[in-house]
Amino acid sequence: MTWHEFLYGAKEIPFWALSLRVVILYSFLVFATRFMRQRQIAILAGHNYLVAAGIVSLAAVRMVNPNTSLVSGIVIILLYAAANIFISFLDVKVPRQVDRHAIILIENGKFLKDNMKDARVTIDNLLGQLRLKNIFSLSDVSRVLVEPTGKINVVRKQSVLPITREQMKLPLKNVGVPTILVYDGKVQEDDLKNLGLDMEWLDNKMKEKGFVQVKDIFLAVLEGDGTLHISV
Repeated sequence: MTWHEFLYGAKEIPFWALSLRVVILYSFLVFATRFMRQRQIAILAGHNYLVAAGIVSLAAVRMVNPNTSLVSGIVIILLYAAANIFISFLDVKVPRQVDRHAIILIENGKFLKDNMKDARVTIDNLLGQLRLKNIFSLSDVSRVLVEPTGKINVVRKQSVLPITREQMKLPLKNVGVPTILVYDGKVQEDDLKNLGLDMEWLDNKMKEKGFVQVKDIFLAVLEGDGTLHISV
C-alpha cells in the first residue's frame, strides 16, 4: 500500500490503514470541536446545529469508505470549523441579522397566534412542552417563550411560585458546588486542600459515618450545604 492510497483512498485498504484513518479523522473532529469551544457543543444557534450535523456525517463517510480521500475529509472538517467560528463571531456582533431571537408564544395566559405561526409551533407541541415542565394549568403561566435553540422557557405567575427562605424571613444557606473528596478509595488531595480542609477533618467525618479506612469508600462528595455524602 502506498502513501497516496492511504491519503486519497483506494478500492481496498488494509484494516490497520483504515483504522488509522479513523483515528486521524476522529482526532481532527475532537480538535475542531475544542477549537469551536462551548458554543458549538451547546448548539446555541441554527448554524451551530448545521455544522454539528454536517461535520460528523461527512467525516463518518470517510471513516467507513476506503475510496474517499482522507485529505479532503481533514480539509472539510477544518473549513467547517473556520466557517462556524466566523458566523458565530457575526452572531455576537449582529445577532438579529444572523440568527433568530426569542419569540413570545403566550402572554398572560393568552396565545399569540401570529408569533406561534412565525415560530412554527403548534398548540399540541406547546402544550406537550408545558406538561414536560409540570405545568398543567395555563392560568399559572405568565409568559412562554421559544428560544433560538428551540427550547421552551416558562415564566410562572408570582402567585404560584414556591415560597423562598427569604420570604419566610429564615436565615439563608450558603450553597456551594459539590466536590469529590474520595474516588475509588483514593483521596483527592488537591480538592481537599482547595477547600481549606485536611485529612484529620476527613477522617473525623468518615468515623462519624462509620468508616475507618478510605479504601473502603467508593465515592465521598462534599455537598453544597456542607454535608459529606459517602457511597461504597
